[in-house]
Amino acid sequence: MTLSYKKHIKNLERKYSETNIAKDEMLSDETVREINDTYEKNQRKRRIDVILNNVKNKESIKKEVHNIADEIPYKEICKNCKESVVIAIVILYVQRTRNPHYRINRTALWSKYNLTWTKYSLIVERLLKWTREQKTFIKNDNKVDNEDFIRW
Repeated sequence: MTLSYKKHIKNLERKYSETNIAKDEMLSDETVREINDTYEKNQRKRRIDVILNNVKNKESIKKEVHNIADEIPYKEICKNCKESVVIAIVILYVQRTRNPHYRINRTALWSKYNLTWTKYSLIVERLLKWTREQKTFIKNDNKVDNEDFIRW
């Protein structure tokens, strides 16, 4: 491929990209919604990357943090917390699961976002609750105390 051909292809990709809209072009509501959703996802990834830049060995946990953070509803997890606090706690949680001796309360993220053990435990508990709600449970007929079913 010649350089001019590559340049031509890039220009065509830019010209006909999803976000490049002609002056008088009208878009359907669905297309606008898709563009906005894509934009919000990209912005969220950038915010996560900014917080990850404050962490050592970020490349080893980056994918896992993005997977968790892309799925969770931030306002359900903590209504009064900023998104950055929830992301910081997810990062610390992932690091702690990888290394049980990791001291999360001695990290720069802990002090930068004014985290406490109460906030940390509350958000981790709600994350666990949310992930369990997303899974389908297998019901069993074995009764324990006053429960109708054991949920696995």
